[in-house]
Amino acid sequence: MKNNKGQALVEFVIILPIFLLLVISVIDFGNIISKKYSLENDIDTLSSLYRDEKYKEINSYTNKKNIKVEFTNDGDLTNIVLSKDIRIISPMLNLVFGKSYDISVEKSIYNEQ
Repeated sequence: MKNNKGQALVEFVIILPIFLLLVISVIDFGNIISKKYSLENDIDTLSSLYRDEKYKEINSYTNKKNIKVEFTNDGDLTNIVLSKDIRIISPMLNLVFGKSYDISVEKSIYNEQ
């Protein structure tokens, strides 16, 4: 009969790196989703500041949160686009997305005359 004392350790050493890569990838996806929902909340705040014509507050808010903002006027509508780069730490996701992933949200508001 063979001696199987080290078999579990060898299997653990083989599976551990794959498991860690999967865990880090799940954390990265969670970070991306969390930042996207945070941007959606930020765009609501910025749209209300834009309606109240508080441009100074908009600049300080976006600088504090490191968010890029873009306003475009198209007749009666103003389009607000927020974007933010997120650094990806997972080696598996780096191959797919690159070192950073740009998330953005967009909202159109009606310009009241």
